[in-house]
Amino acid sequence: MMNTTIPAITDPRGRHWGQPPLRSILLDDTHAVMSERTFGQLAEYSSTMPGGVYPGKMWSRHDGLFDRNCKPQDRRWLLCWYGEVPGNPARCSINFRAILVVTP
Repeated sequence: MMNTTIPAITDPRGRHWGQPPLRSILLDDTHAVMSERTFGQLAEYSSTMPGGVYPGKMWSRHDGLFDRNCKPQDRRWLLCWYGEVPGNPARCSINFRAILVVTP
């Protein structure tokens, strides 16, 4: 079963991390639907991973941007987030969905 829930940030380090509210993103098993404004509130990490690993931290990634074998038309924006690992609170999973930006 795929993780379709982004946990709320409860780690104290999260108070310094800016990201859009969870209610502004609709998730299913393959996509994250959001407005352009919400997309703009995500930090971009296309060539690295954000430090300060804790559940609920979200960022965007332009997947394929630095892959020479990836055709430009195959590149896509991803919503990524650190998730909880059941039974192991010391670890985080890395989850992602393709981003669909919608206009009102």
